[in-house]
Order: sequence, then C-alpha cells, then structure tokens
Amino acid sequence: MRSRCQQQVVHALERTQQSSLLRLKPPPPTQRCLSTSQKRSSQEQSRTLTRSAEARYNEIGVQQVSSHLHAQLFPPSAQRKPSVSDPELVALSKDHLAKHDLLGKTSDNTPPIAFDLPELHGTTLDEHFWRLGKDSAEPYLTLARKYARASPPPKPRQWIRRSGWTKYSVDGTAEPVSAPDEEVLTFDTEVMWRETSFPAMACAVSATHWYAWISPWLLGESEDDKHLIPLGDPAKHKIIVGHNVGYDRARVEEEYSLVQSKTFFMDTMSLHVAANGMCSRQRPTWMKHRKARETHDRIAAEEETSELAGLLDSSQEMDLEEDLWVGRSSSNSLRDVAKFHCGITIDKTQREWFGELDREGIAGKLDELLDYCAADVDITHRVYKKVFPHFLETCPHPVSFAALRHLASEILPVNKGWEAYIANAEATYNKLSDGVRERLVDLTERAVEHRSEPEMYNNDPWLRQLDWAGQEVRMTKGSKKAPPRPAARQKKPGMPNWYKGLFAQNDSDMALTVRTRVAPLLLRLTWDDHPLVWSDKYGWTFRVAVQDAQKYQDQAMTRCDMLEDDDLQLKDDFDHEYFKLPHKDGPTVRCTNPLAKGYLQFFEKGTLSSEFAYAKEALKMNASCSYWISARDRITSQMVVYNNERAGASEDATGQGFILPQVIPMGTITRRAVENTWLTASNAKANRVGSELKSMVTAPPGYCFVGADVDSQELWIASLVGDASFKLHGGGALGFMTLEGTKAAGTDLHSRTASILGISRNDAKVFNYGRIYGAGLTFAQSLLRQFNPTLKDADAQRIAEALYLDTKGKKRGAKALRARKFWTGGTESLVFNKLEDFASQERPRTPVLGAGITEALMQRFISKKGDFMTSRINWAIQSSGVDYLHLLIVSMEYLTRRYNIGARLALTVHDEIRYLAKDEDKYRTAMALQVANIWTRAMFSQQMGIDDLPQSCAYFSAVDIDHVLRKEVDMDCITPSHPDAIPHGESIDILQLLAKGGQAFLDPAVKSTEAPDPDRWTYEHRVSVMESLHDANAVPYLRAQIASDTTEFNNIVKPFKASPPPRSKLNKSSTPLNDSTAPTRLAQRRGPRTDNLAPLRRIAQTTHRPHSHAPLFAEKSLDWDDKENRAFGAPMDSVLQASGNTAVDVGLLKHRVGGFEARGSWNTAGVVQ
Repeated sequence: MRSRCQQQVVHALERTQQSSLLRLKPPPPTQRCLSTSQKRSSQEQSRTLTRSAEARYNEIGVQQVSSHLHAQLFPPSAQRKPSVSDPELVALSKDHLAKHDLLGKTSDNTPPIAFDLPELHGTTLDEHFWRLGKDSAEPYLTLARKYARASPPPKPRQWIRRSGWTKYSVDGTAEPVSAPDEEVLTFDTEVMWRETSFPAMACAVSATHWYAWISPWLLGESEDDKHLIPLGDPAKHKIIVGHNVGYDRARVEEEYSLVQSKTFFMDTMSLHVAANGMCSRQRPTWMKHRKARETHDRIAAEEETSELAGLLDSSQEMDLEEDLWVGRSSSNSLRDVAKFHCGITIDKTQREWFGELDREGIAGKLDELLDYCAADVDITHRVYKKVFPHFLETCPHPVSFAALRHLASEILPVNKGWEAYIANAEATYNKLSDGVRERLVDLTERAVEHRSEPEMYNNDPWLRQLDWAGQEVRMTKGSKKAPPRPAARQKKPGMPNWYKGLFAQNDSDMALTVRTRVAPLLLRLTWDDHPLVWSDKYGWTFRVAVQDAQKYQDQAMTRCDMLEDDDLQLKDDFDHEYFKLPHKDGPTVRCTNPLAKGYLQFFEKGTLSSEFAYAKEALKMNASCSYWISARDRITSQMVVYNNERAGASEDATGQGFILPQVIPMGTITRRAVENTWLTASNAKANRVGSELKSMVTAPPGYCFVGADVDSQELWIASLVGDASFKLHGGGALGFMTLEGTKAAGTDLHSRTASILGISRNDAKVFNYGRIYGAGLTFAQSLLRQFNPTLKDADAQRIAEALYLDTKGKKRGAKALRARKFWTGGTESLVFNKLEDFASQERPRTPVLGAGITEALMQRFISKKGDFMTSRINWAIQSSGVDYLHLLIVSMEYLTRRYNIGARLALTVHDEIRYLAKDEDKYRTAMALQVANIWTRAMFSQQMGIDDLPQSCAYFSAVDIDHVLRKEVDMDCITPSHPDAIPHGESIDILQLLAKGGQAFLDPAVKSTEAPDPDRWTYEHRVSVMESLHDANAVPYLRAQIASDTTEFNNIVKPFKASPPPRSKLNKSSTPLNDSTAPTRLAQRRGPRTDNLAPLRRIAQTTHRPHSHAPLFAEKSLDWDDKENRAFGAPMDSVLQASGNTAVDVGLLKHRVGGFEARGSWNTAGVVQ
C-alpha cells in the first residue's frame, strides 16, 4: 500500500538498505503522484512546520536526527548524563567495518529535518511510554484485575422464553432489559451457521448477574434473521471477555459504527497463546502425547484391575520423560484450554445441533442449548481467572495490554460494490475454467475412442499410463423368451476404469479440471521433449533413455529408483531412467501438478511443453484462478452488515456496510495477530482473478484511509541488536548496510549477497530474509538450485557455505569468554550471538517491552540443550516487531485523543498499519503517524543502549492517504475480474507533510474533548533487558566476535584462558518490568493440576499451561557445520513473499517464514495434560 512518487521510487523492502527518500533530490512531479508540488507558493512556504537545526553525524559518519529533534527525544536530566560514545568501541566498530569493506561508505548527505514534537511525558522514552500505556490501559486494567477475583453467581435453573435480553438475579427473579448494564461481562454467542451468520442466542455473566439473549427470529416473532445483540452504551468503558471473542464481537450491534466504542473485547485464547502457546514443530509431539494419554485413560477405565493401567503409566513415563514442555502447553480450543488450566472436561456434543437442526428444532431444545451456552460462559470465566494473571506476568508492560483493545476493534467499511466484486470474480472464474474444461473434455472423449485399440494405447507413452481395464459389460442371464441384456446399475458400461473414475455417478457431469491426475496425460506434457510419467512414490517424473541420463544428473535433477515403486511397468523398465520434476520446496518434495502456477516459468522457457497449444492456456488459467479457488470460501463467508438491511433499520438508513475482521489479537506465540482472510490477502495482480479483494474495502464519504508500512521493520530490529554491542548506530556491518548501504555502490545487504551468490539482487532478498528468520544451509542450497536448475549439488553447497561464512561467520569456542560457542567474523555474527543471548535467558524477554516467551519454549522445560533455539531466536525478532506495533498503536491513541483527531484503527497486517480518518483530519493523522514512528524508533534505540536515532530510518518513507485499501496508492487494481482502474490516492513523505503547515500541525493549544492524563501515573524505573545481559568481558568478547581469522581469534582469547571467567549474567532471568516477585508467583501458580500427564508431574512437580502456531524451520542448532542440523523445511513461497518476489505480501512471508506460521482461527480439538 506504500506509494512511491515517481521522483522517489524506492522499493519497500529496500527502503533502509538503499539511499533513503530523504537523500534523493526530487525531479519534476508527475500526475500520478498527487501529493507532490515542486513549486510551492510563498504563502505555503511561510506555513511550513520545518525548523532550522544543525546536522549531526556519529563517529562513523552515519547521519543522526537533527539537533532540534535529538533534544526533544533524548532530553538530558539529573538522573541521566548525555550519551558519549566509548572511544574503544568506536575503534572496534571502525575495525569491524573496514574488514567488511564498509568503513567510510556513507551516503546520507541530506539536510537535517527538524520540527516541534509533542512533549514527552517523562525524562526518558521508557517513562513516556509507560505513562502512555498506563493511561490507555485504564480503567480497563483495574476492572480486569478485579473481575479475575470475582466469583459469578450460579446459573439460572430455568430460562425465560422471551426475545431480547433477560436479566437473572440470584434470588431467582428475572426481568427484561434492553442490554446488560455491567462493567465486565463474560460473553458467548451461538449461531445456526448453516442458515445464517447472525446469532440465535447468547449468554453473559457479570460478577452479580446472569443474562440471556434470544433472537426474535428464532422464536418466530420476526422473519428477518439479521438481528444483532445490543450491549449497551458504546461510550461507557466496559470489558467483554470471551474465547475467540472476535467471533462474538461480529454479532454485537454497537460495533457496526464509524465511531469506535469504549468496549474492550478481551480474548482468552490470545491470553493463553501468549503465555502457554506452542510452536508448530512442537505440535506433532504434543499431539502424540495427547493421543497416548487418551488411550491410557480409555483402557484404564475399561479394565477392572489396575495392573494394565500401571504398566501403561510406567511405559508412558519413560516416553514422556524428555518432553517436560508438553505439560506447559495445550491447543487453543476452549475444551483444551479449560482442561489445561482448570482441569475441566467439556462435552461439546450439543454444539453440533446448531448445524444439524432447523429453526423449529433449535427452538424446541431452547432450554438445553441455553444451558450449553451458559456452560461455555461459565468455563470461559474460570479460564480467564487463571490465564489473565499469567498473561500479566508474561507481558507486564501496560502498552502490551492497552494495544489489545484496538487490535480487537478493527473495522472494514464496504459498500454495495462488495457484492459486485464477488459476482464478477465468480463469473470470471467460471468463464475461464469452463473454456479449459471444454478442451479437456474433448481430449478425454478423443482418447477414450481408442479403448478398443490396445496396440495403439499401449505404445503411446501417455495413454499407456491410464487404466484401460474394466471395459467388460455385465449381462443378465438370458432366457428362452428374453436374450441377455446389460445388467442394471452399471457405471459407464464398456468404458475403461480411468474414464469411469471421472464420473461420481452415471448421470453426473465429468469431474475434470487441470488439477485432475489424468489432465497432464491428456495434454501430452513433456519435459525437455521427454514424456511425463506419474509415480505414486515420486510424483510426476520424466523418462529418458539410459544413455541420456548423465545430462540430467549433471543438472542436479533428482533421479528416481523405480525398483522401489509398486508400478510393475516402471519397476521393470530397465531401458530408461526417471527424474523428478523440480519442486520449489526442494528435491524431497513431489510434484503433484505440473500445471500449477509455479511451473509457468518452465512453460515460458519451453522446458515444459505440449503438442497442444492450449496446454499453456490451461496452465495460465490455473495460475489466474488459483487465488480465487483458494480464497473463495473465506471471502464469500465474510459477514457483511449493511445499515439499511439490519432488522428494524430506519427508512433513511444508508447502504453503508461493515465487515468486522475476526482477529485473534495474539494468535501465535510471537503475539502476532491472526485472521484467515484479511491478514493473508494478496495484492491485486493483473493475472489473478479476485485479487482486488483489499481494494473493495472503501472508505465512506467524508473519510479516508491513512496508513504506512514500517520500512524493513524486523531487518532494522535485527541490525539494531548488532549495533548495540558498539552503542553506535551503524556500528555493526549489518546495521551499516541497513542504514547507509546503497544499491548503486553495492554496499546494501541485498547487493552484497547477490555478489557472493552470483544471482540477481532481487533473488538475493529471498536468501537474506530466509537467513534472518533462521534458514540453514539446506534451504540456501535448495533455493540456489531453484534459481539455477543446472547447478550441481556440490556447487550449490560450496556457494551456500561461502554465503554463510561471510554473513553468520564461523562458530568457535572460547569458554574463557562464553560458556557456549559463538559466531565470529561474519557481517551478522554480532546479531545472531545477541539473539542467542536473548533466547538463552532463563525467562527470555523482548529487549524493548520485556514481553516473555511462552512457557513451552522456556529453557528449563526443554530437555535437550539447544532444542528449539531457532524458534526462540525467531521469537525474539518477531515478538519485538509486535512490540513495535503495540507502541505505534498506543502512541496513536494518545495523539488522536490529545489533538481531537477523528481517526480509528482499521487494520494492521504485521508491519502495515491503516487508520480510518475523517477527511479534514487526514494530514494531522499522517503527522501523528510520523510522530508515533519516531517515538517508537527512539524507544527501541534507547532500550538497546543508544541515546540517538539515525535520520534515515526515523520517519515513514511515505504515509498513504487513500479511499480504498491497497498496497500502493498508485496501483490501478486491474485484474481479470476488475477491468476498471481505481483512481489513485496520495502518498506523502515527511518533507511534503511539514510543508502542509497548519493542515498537518498538532497544535498544543488544542483543547482535548477527551483529554488523556498520562502524568497522573507514577513511573517506577526498570532495568532494561539489554542491561541485564551485560557481561564483564564485553569488550574482549566483542573483539573475539569480529575476529576475521583463527590467528586473530586465538590471540584475543589467549590471555583469558589462564584464569576462570567472571560470573556472567547471560543465563539469569531478565527482571520482569516493575515486578521482582514474578518468578516466585510463577512457581506458585494457582489452580487445580489435572493428572492427564501424571508421569510429567512426577518428573517435574511444577505447573503447566497453553498453545499457538509457528515455526516452519528446523529447530536445531544454528551451527551450519553440523550436518545433522542443516534441515530447513520452510515452504519456498513463504520466503519468496518476504523478498517481494511473488504476489504475496511481505507481511505474510514474515508471518510464515519468520518461524511462526499463523493458520487463522485455530480452534482445533486436542487435549494435553
């Protein structure tokens, strides 16, 4: 969605690697860049917000924020002296940069940018954000803590059959109410999902009363099913607790409004995932333990004696002994979470009734189903009482709590164009697929005509692979009066088996698409003119004569041993060799559809071909329709509520509609938000049907979307971790390349990688993001072969090892400096060593907000040292990215309230943030975003130990102002299903924004209608995570990390071998924010501990907890010299997304490749314990 004015074309992923937008002198404007005006009037110039200031550069020449801004961001105080660089660290930084040929290659010579920022609420940014977070969190935090101690009344014994809300008191009385008048409610809705998306009933409980809501439609009082549930005054502060509460929020009446309500929808699933989630590599083990436990319990319950149960218990204890983390996590469903935290077993049988019964059937079982709904509410409250205190221990910073309210209240406005979009996409898909299907049906009929010619089809390399048996026609027994005739109920009598298999029934249509197994054979596909052959073991292969096999072995194609195949034709073929078709995910993965979109490149090159011209057309159609095929069900099932279609809507109601994204605010163990449609939506592509999805979200009249992408967010965070060792921005090689590297000079990260690998700079991005997210050598080798199929294995390995030696370096041991081995000599050695430091803490915490890792990944619950290290490193980077987002959100809430800006959060997609703002406030919203970003960047820098900020990354490269959602404001969004271009929006950088003068001015004289008051909260200083990792041998250890060879390394280490190293704090737990008692309370966790994992309880007499989704990478040691640890199983398309090499968003790549794959609302069943 980030627009690039033509005078400032810089790719989003290259923003901080190349010269920044601020470094470029703009050429004349173009019509497509609506925000540009080269010639400003003198009146406009006089209104500019720019102030005069001096340029500032650090000791290695990296330009920092101007003197005017630095004084506002890092004000001196009596408690904190002005930051002064350590000459020794500066010298080491220069030595390190010189070794990597980077010293002196700075490129930022832009004038300093200066303007007046809103005042900080404190002497440090940590104090400022703590106060902002606390002010935003209240009164919700106080209410939530109080409710966690409450014990609701018992459920009503009898339900009143009355539409709307009914309030039930403890004395047994009941009364109708318009809505519950409570500060905190636990809430659950039930939906007859086969008939409608609107609710049939709901139950809620407060600390004092029970409530039940019944739809008038369910009771037959209305024929309109579109009834929403009222929850009362939207201006009143209240909390609604629920499990996956985003689903329930979509049925709440007050949420369908342009004005954000004061309701905090608190999701117990999110709280559980953040505190006790599991990564995807842990899930199979956890499932195995759950199955074993269930088997044990079932057999034990059936046996009259305890001997078998005791034997099972003993053997299982041996199996589970090494997996202590299993007892600290569970799946996400309410059933599993309740079992895990509270020891409660839930029977979900009655839930199926909502999908099986009609309206009359549900109404007939109303009392039973209200009991079921109320039971879920009661259990959710019990879970909340356990998991909420645990979450506060895990994420103690008020910002981490306050941001959740906004993430759970996102909104997407649409109009009637939404329905046209679905209709057009479906019609386009049908038109394209029908055309190809007609050709395939024709080929099928022509092929089956040869059923009586075995000599023909047995000698044809494609047709011989079809099953021609089954052509016999069963006849009835004849008699004297009636001759034999074909038996009844025969499926396509006289036809071969392969043809019969295309029909579900005799009278049904032929089920044939490009995805059908016989399609490549009917199209007579070849690879290098060799016919394709299907193997059940190897997937699609191609057959070559033995004498030609060497050519493909030299190209590193995977040879198939057909002696292992069950097909006798293949097993007995000694005249040919078979090779697997290459797959984007590596040589071990089978190709199951050569007509998939990934093979279009081979059709273009002529490697994959057919004698039929329309084979390529079929492949293009498949690629074009692939997005709509995969996303159609999710898109068409979106719950859209139009103002004029609600039950009881007034005559003057507009056709404005809204979609409430059913977001899980913390859906993965990195605390990233999860949603299965909008957070994974692709950008509009000219050849993808339905890919204009996001642009169908349209701002209502008088409103617009204002947002930005955080440039190279996680790459900058990773590089900052390395720079912290020198306490100097750009001090590390990765940091310098991120801030000062340029494409032209070949000093940016992607150019360096491209030079090493001998590939294009664009392809190099894939390697860089994969490596940052934990990819190993196997991944790099596989990717090299994908870019160059002719590359031999040995060459791919050599090139990949050269890349990793230059970047991560070589792992060496020096116990005098470090208990474990560490990376040395690479451009990224400092980064990965520090990330391993974070991951190796007893209780790992993010370096900025101090958010803790899930218990399932804590070192003390992982039996094998080093297991899941990659997951923990990925967690440190990605969870820090979530800290960044939370800081932005809380800053924006403060600024919008303080300056009366009419804007609310509409959607976030990892490193993208979009606000729905009033037109008159669009430039002030843009300025608020820039202020929030500079505050957040400065907060990160200060927490890393650097009281400064580079100018090149201080600002969003551009803020987009648009009337639709899209990646770039100048995208036309033309697709096969949307042929009309959408008018462009406006993209504005910081200089253009400052030139707007009063339109963008955050005037301190403005009287706030809902004034925030951060200064009322008392701040308590906390020790930063980075400080807790301080080591007495910091300088010698730094010297060792930047050593370029073995001799230099040994000379540095030698003086320290004679004496034992001083005690290091590396493996100590970092201090929880403002809470020295947290470790004690963690050990004294309350609540019943069930015996589902009795052996674990005997091994570790401690507590347990809940779940998440996650890493796709091997969780082994990062030492790439260890052959056993080279596995890397990330899907290639995930990594390609991060690099911008595919149509999928960068955010999605980071979402998946970053090690923690979000899979939508994961509400799967699974019991642990």
